[in-house]
Amino acid sequence: MPLTPLQDFIWQHREDDPRQLALSAKKYPDILISASVIQIQALQKIRTKIPIWYQPGMEFPLAISLEQASSEHTARFKAGLFSGKKMADLTGGLGVDSFFFSQQFDSLTYVEQNAELLAAVRNNFAQLGTSNVHFEHRSAEDFLDKTNENFELIYLDPARRDERKGKVFQLADCSPDVLKIKDLMLKKSPCVLLKTAPLLDLRLAARQLGHVSKIWVVASEGDCREVLYLLEREAPPLDEIPIEAVYLDSRLIRFLKPYRSEYEPQTFAFSWAEEHLAVANFSRAQNFLYEPNPAILKTGAFRSFAQRFGLSKLHANTHLYTSIEFCPGLPARSFSIENVCKYDRKTVQSLVPEGKANISCRNFPDSPDQVRRKLGLADGGEVYLFAATDAENRKVVMLCRKA
Repeated sequence: MPLTPLQDFIWQHREDDPRQLALSAKKYPDILISASVIQIQALQKIRTKIPIWYQPGMEFPLAISLEQASSEHTARFKAGLFSGKKMADLTGGLGVDSFFFSQQFDSLTYVEQNAELLAAVRNNFAQLGTSNVHFEHRSAEDFLDKTNENFELIYLDPARRDERKGKVFQLADCSPDVLKIKDLMLKKSPCVLLKTAPLLDLRLAARQLGHVSKIWVVASEGDCREVLYLLEREAPPLDEIPIEAVYLDSRLIRFLKPYRSEYEPQTFAFSWAEEHLAVANFSRAQNFLYEPNPAILKTGAFRSFAQRFGLSKLHANTHLYTSIEFCPGLPARSFSIENVCKYDRKTVQSLVPEGKANISCRNFPDSPDQVRRKLGLADGGEVYLFAATDAENRKVVMLCRKA
């Protein structure tokens, strides 16, 4: 599609400092600089969050929609889980998830109650060459109540802010309230995929939702990003729900089809029943140390992780693991332990002559910043320092390097 003068200006100035551009509005009397600045700020975020959308002619009207939107990493992963003829996204938003799902389904219905946002997404999909999406300007509740269509999949990502724009995390506080519409959704589709904030308690959410047949906890770039609940008309008992921790490698984003490359995501699957029966052995720090990825830590698979890989745990509440022999290929960061010492400035500095380390704390009274100040260390370098409570309730410092 041809660009408007405003769209062309935005693209030509996409790498400018938005603040400086705002101050130079008089230089561009024919351009609405305030609108341009908003779009340039959005493009600069899009460049890393959704790289495939970093192109001319795209429109991003609401900052909050970009904030809550899925990244390209996570959207590609979700889309790769499903395929079929027809699905609906009841909380279309910026359209990131809709865009990637539309590549997996013959047709997709995008539902959004904000007219400005819907118009922008319609424009963006045209720019991207996406033509199999039908747009509905209405609320999720209204659409469900009035549609006569059935779908193979319904997806929703409820807004997690209240009327005062404060963040909320409980299901009943989100919009739409999935607890009120879940039965109607399951009448319209045999499968409902729900995205929630990572802070929501998994077991509580599964109990409230009912009908949960699988849970994915998705992390990337060192943080847990989202939790996905698959609802189906028939589902296993709570303790037998399959839970999969997924850690996405940022290098996968280059590939159009989800994760069909040499870089496979790290995954760890278990159930609450398995975790209940698992037995973890405890030990002082041995030769190697393992820190499970953030998705595993969020799931709470602490004993299952130890038992599955034959590792010892440092302490019941210290979610670090150790072994005598190196265990390659774990869904974790792996380190060789060079020294274990007491939490003492003089002792540690004698072992870290370069004076800097990457510091983490697990089940420890001080934060990483407090540890750094107390030990007089700068941040960075090749040494990884873990301050933790060990199996004998000692406060220890483990000096490690990547294995």
